[in-house]
Amino acid sequence: MTAARVIVLIALAAVSATFVAITFGSKGGGGDQAGGAPPADAAARCRTDRPFGVNRWPPACWRPYSDQSPFNRRVPSRPRVHHDSAAIVARLTSWGPPQNLLAGHSGTDDDYFHPLYWAQPNDPVFRIRCVRFGRCPIEGHRIRIPDAASAAAGSDGHMAVLNQRTGWEYDFWQVRSKPAGGGDLVVSHGGRTRLRGSGLGSNATAAWFGLAAGVIRPAELTAGRIGHALFMHVRCSAGTSVRPARRGATAAPCRSFGLDNAGAPPLGARFWLDLSFKEIAALRIPQWKKTILAAMHRYGMLVGDTAGGNGSWGIQGESGASYTSFGRFDPWADVAEEFDVPRYGQGYVFPLTGDVDWARHLRVLDPCVSRGSCR
Repeated sequence: MTAARVIVLIALAAVSATFVAITFGSKGGGGDQAGGAPPADAAARCRTDRPFGVNRWPPACWRPYSDQSPFNRRVPSRPRVHHDSAAIVARLTSWGPPQNLLAGHSGTDDDYFHPLYWAQPNDPVFRIRCVRFGRCPIEGHRIRIPDAASAAAGSDGHMAVLNQRTGWEYDFWQVRSKPAGGGDLVVSHGGRTRLRGSGLGSNATAAWFGLAAGVIRPAELTAGRIGHALFMHVRCSAGTSVRPARRGATAAPCRSFGLDNAGAPPLGARFWLDLSFKEIAALRIPQWKKTILAAMHRYGMLVGDTAGGNGSWGIQGESGASYTSFGRFDPWADVAEEFDVPRYGQGYVFPLTGDVDWARHLRVLDPCVSRGSCR
């Protein structure tokens, strides 16, 4: 993640497929059981047997990867807390409140979200070339990519291509060249992960998470439910990693910016909001924010990247380029208008600051929670 993204976020801070999820309805709705935990039969069945693509976008209840993926694993009712949780949370919150969610900005330098594209049998074929950090795991692979698909316009240049027929998700960091009609797709680096697998082992984010992992989609906020953990970025890392991040991955350690590594979050750390569903429902905040907080409680947030030694921490969304690349309307604008979210430049600001005492209610969970191996 680059400094350009951080500058934008600092400014803003100032102003598979079956799951159970707490639901907070649209602007006028109250959600299930007044915000309490959903009953056991509240699982929403998703149609994943049809092909996704342009104008056939995945429904709100869809999520990538298997139920056993760390991103789809629910936090237990009494989770084991990491032995250094208090110190890590204190360090995180000392950097400031969470960065606001900036959306509806596809095609601009502010777009650091992850666009997701669905490959079709008649799409042109591209051969992957990685030009940074040596050969990447997908060097020379030939895959189909929609001709109109474009990377996020921010300097991270992320792009994910999901293929239901092959079962692979291909992830790219810094797309440099994508010729019309096929040819060499030139990227800085990349990787792939199984759509029905763990969502791990790809190589377009620091933690080697798939680009579809943990992103908030507009349809989820409209529906009032998010059935997965959230992708989290932090100012800098402890220079270490824990599962489910790739062993040995560090992203940008705090020490590289003249800061102390002590107490900083390791890559892969799972942060958990200990507010109950009832407490979240009682907050006088917009429904979209209740939906996000409920996901932080039910599934948590997994640290997948760093922010160049600047900013504080934040979460990740699906880029509107997933839609606007094909000349379609950006659904983030619909969500913003539904919830009266203020404009910021060419996009919208979903303010995450205030309302929650993060220093009091965030916890870092033991890595065994992500592994499902706590005893």
